[in-house]
Amino acid sequence: MSITTKEIARICNVSRGTVDRALNGRSGINSETRKRVLEIVRKYNYQPHLIASTLSRGKSMSIGVVLFDLKNYYFAQLSNIISLSARNEGYFTYIAVTEKNMDAERHILSNLASRRVDGLILLPIIQGSEYVKYLKSLEIPLITVGNHLPGIPGISINDVKAAYDSTAYIAGAGYKRIVFICPPLRKKGAAGGRMNIKTQDLRSRGFIRYMKQHPDLRYDIFTRKDYTDSALDLVQHGNIKTAFLCSSDVYALELIKCFRLKGIHVPQDAGIMGFDNLDILTYINPHLTTVSTSLEIVGKESVNMLIRLMSGGSIPQNTYAPHSICSGETL
Repeated sequence: MSITTKEIARICNVSRGTVDRALNGRSGINSETRKRVLEIVRKYNYQPHLIASTLSRGKSMSIGVVLFDLKNYYFAQLSNIISLSARNEGYFTYIAVTEKNMDAERHILSNLASRRVDGLILLPIIQGSEYVKYLKSLEIPLITVGNHLPGIPGISINDVKAAYDSTAYIAGAGYKRIVFICPPLRKKGAAGGRMNIKTQDLRSRGFIRYMKQHPDLRYDIFTRKDYTDSALDLVQHGNIKTAFLCSSDVYALELIKCFRLKGIHVPQDAGIMGFDNLDILTYINPHLTTVSTSLEIVGKESVNMLIRLMSGGSIPQNTYAPHSICSGETL
């Protein structure tokens, strides 16, 4: 069992208040005493009692991070950035995944609140005024990443503009038919409208906005889970130069794999563009043309924003990170 501050005080023949001042770098203690206390701390490998520290300081120096899952490279990469950024600021992170289950999301948030985390970073799968009311009732500083909620500050890219710019980029490459692939859209309106697919919905709006402005182009939107079958049929039986804009790099990589197995060459037979610019793309051939969603900026800034909020500061309701198109070999 770890040594306690009471035992450290006895060994050093000082008060527990003096030990506390040495441990926390406070004034009111001479250098020799501080040195002696810290020597004993190192010698006996003192570990602070988290619950006692939380009660005495009113802070746990921890934040909760609630994600959809870690199977998707996007969320794994984001959790890594957030954890490292939080650690650099002295905060421990609890990472939890919901598997896009609404009941699980509420249970996780309740659990993190009971652990007295100082703040929360949430990628919500739930929406609606009742849910916003519930989040505010937790009385914990909170920001969202991606799926915005009214009245809750959040950070993302401008998804409408990013999708619009991406569609324009594909059209500029000479494609006459553009297909938007976004399986999450099939869940729009699910659970009585409580399921939150805001990010994907905004990307579809940007795509549709551009296509409506260019009636000379043909377009489709694929929302089924087996979108690769529909894409194969379109390429194998169509006679129009076609490209696929995927709402995530994960969908684009799945499509590239499917086409390769069927002998369809990218971009000779069909073009493909992704969304997110994941680290894993470095190892993919052909190199995917994609949209950078500034994941590094989003992750680091989400921590910075939350710390400002936890310190009593104010932050904007909507913060937008920059996006850019990363040219590759698939268009």
